[in-house]
Amino acid sequence: MTLHAATFIALSVLLLVSSVRADVRPESIIQQEINLNELLINIHRLQLDFLDQDAREALQLSQQILHNGFNSLPTQTQDPEARELLTRVLMMWPIISKHISWLNAIPASSEPPVATPLLYALGKMERQLLLLRHKSSDADKSHQLRYLEQALLMQHMTRDYLALLAAKSSITSQQQLKAQASRFDRRMATFKQELDNHPHAQRPARQARAAWSFIHSRFEAFPEQQTPELIVRYGHTIVSKLASVHRMF
Repeated sequence: MTLHAATFIALSVLLLVSSVRADVRPESIIQQEINLNELLINIHRLQLDFLDQDAREALQLSQQILHNGFNSLPTQTQDPEARELLTRVLMMWPIISKHISWLNAIPASSEPPVATPLLYALGKMERQLLLLRHKSSDADKSHQLRYLEQALLMQHMTRDYLALLAAKSSITSQQQLKAQASRFDRRMATFKQELDNHPHAQRPARQARAAWSFIHSRFEAFPEQQTPELIVRYGHTIVSKLASVHRMF
């Protein structure tokens, strides 16, 4: 990296950090985790089919959404450890974003590049965001995040499903994916009891359950049956509907 590039990145980070306000909200961080996982999903889609133009466009869009999210983080925490975590994430992002732009610019007819370094960097960023969310969590308000956390779990499942297809999954990884699906299903049953009589949230909650009922068996049948397009499509619907439910509370 040149001195000019390093200086630009450092100044960008300082501007981002100085633009935030009083305290990091867990809701803002978990939304960034969801955005990051959407980015990972689209990278794995390209791993499966480098000619997939829809995946390329979706990758570009998810990159922009994540970038905007980092630029609009509402606060900077006063906790020194949390502030350090936030700074690390903001320092990593310009380099990762540049790599994603390079990946998206490679002609579809070319040989797909190895994505391991990029996936490793995104995994490291995800861990930093998780630590930051835990540092900024509020026990009194954690119950309000359960719908967003369920949306994030759906993103994790979709990402892992595609990653296992791209990497030729092991038996242990398959079992972990199915355990995630079982946990997701139990939570959806709990949400049904909570929301069936809610005047506004019942509709998006039912739509999320309907989409889940369609793909639940696909996780159970993996890897004998492989339907990545359906998992991505209905997973996106579930995330959208659960986010709608969250906004009503």
